[in-house]
Amino acid sequence: MTGRVEHRCLRAYFFVSAAGLSVLAVFAFGVAVGAFKLFPYPLLERGAAAARDWIRYPWHNARLRPEKFLAPKRAAASALAAPVLDLPGAFDGVTFVDGFFGRKTGMRLLDMDGDVLHEWRVSFNELWPDATHVERALHDWDAQIHGAVLYPNGDVVFNFQYGGLARVDACGRPIWRLPEQTHHSVYEDENGHLWVPSRRRHDEPSPALPGAPLPYYEDLVLEISPDGRILREISVLDVILEGGHEGLLYANGEHGAVLNLPLDGDFTHLNDVEVLEPSVAAAFPMFSAGDLLLSLRNLNLLLVVDPDTETVKWWMVGPYLRQHDPDFLPSGRISVFDNRRDGAGGDVLGGSRILEVDPATREIFVVYGDGAGERFYTETMGDHQHLPNGNILITESEAGRAFEIAPSGSVVWSYVNRWDDESAALIGRAVRYPASYARSIETESCDDENER
Repeated sequence: MTGRVEHRCLRAYFFVSAAGLSVLAVFAFGVAVGAFKLFPYPLLERGAAAARDWIRYPWHNARLRPEKFLAPKRAAASALAAPVLDLPGAFDGVTFVDGFFGRKTGMRLLDMDGDVLHEWRVSFNELWPDATHVERALHDWDAQIHGAVLYPNGDVVFNFQYGGLARVDACGRPIWRLPEQTHHSVYEDENGHLWVPSRRRHDEPSPALPGAPLPYYEDLVLEISPDGRILREISVLDVILEGGHEGLLYANGEHGAVLNLPLDGDFTHLNDVEVLEPSVAAAFPMFSAGDLLLSLRNLNLLLVVDPDTETVKWWMVGPYLRQHDPDFLPSGRISVFDNRRDGAGGDVLGGSRILEVDPATREIFVVYGDGAGERFYTETMGDHQHLPNGNILITESEAGRAFEIAPSGSVVWSYVNRWDDESAALIGRAVRYPASYARSIETESCDDENER
């Protein structure tokens, strides 16, 4: 009898021990999956990201209210309170804006009163019905336009953020499509070539990047022909690493025996490419015509790069914080949209600014944003355009507002992308073009297309 009891106890102990070991094995496997990002980590991570997105944006994901594209409440109130102005000091022309309008993403051409002269309605799902170049399926409400160039005949080249580059005609009909993960900006040089940021995902560790989080993204600069062919590809990581500038990536120093890259796998975040044109190259004796000006947001870094040798000629970190849209100016300075992202709606640092940098002396000049009544703020995105009469057209993206300032700092024109009586919707970028652009666009044949 006693033997049978002992036998049963041993069996019970065996099963409990086996169960315990199984739990430990599952736990250990789970730790390994998370630590080394083994399968099925990518599936779990995508599922968790989708769940977080649904929790944060329930109305957007239900396609009832585009929460992702609407301004924060305080920013919207500030923008909606600003009237549309067209004062004598404004630079005359038409304004091209991209953003979310009504229930669709698209682009519009506005007159000086803010009225719509023409509209391009574009659909990611129609341009790429079977997209294989994106990491996850995109609905039109998730396919944000970021970067666009308008041509005199009404054609537009534009990015869907990380979703591809396309050229469409005045009616939104596709001329060509480039299935790459392009993003942020499109720059047309004096030869008609396009310079566009793109990226490549890496899921395996690289000896050249010890401590890099996985997955990580390699930012690329693409030179593209007017008919949509890739002519050249430049790796921003290669430019930095092969030029001996890896210290810019590892600014957080050493942790134990392992170097760690700051932020996440998007640690450079290229958000703008501009070419030093021959017409202004003489103002920059440090550089040569054709050099590229790059903005790496997550490093608060500007670079000037020779695209032929892929070497860094000049770099500067800050004082701009999470900056966008650096421009070469005829004065020999570089103009920068300084977001000054502080995570507190601009309350900590005082809002965004427009700066100018002398690349030779590294002296900083605050052009707009620090004076009384000059406060504006966009945590992400943002853009500015220097106009021929000395004015600056500023895009306060997240507030859904574009406004023009005179050299005195006074606002002489503004536009707000109203979504309803209480909300403003995002504007990616506002650009002033000559009034002749509106006259050259044929609209009569587009009626059927624009009713989609």
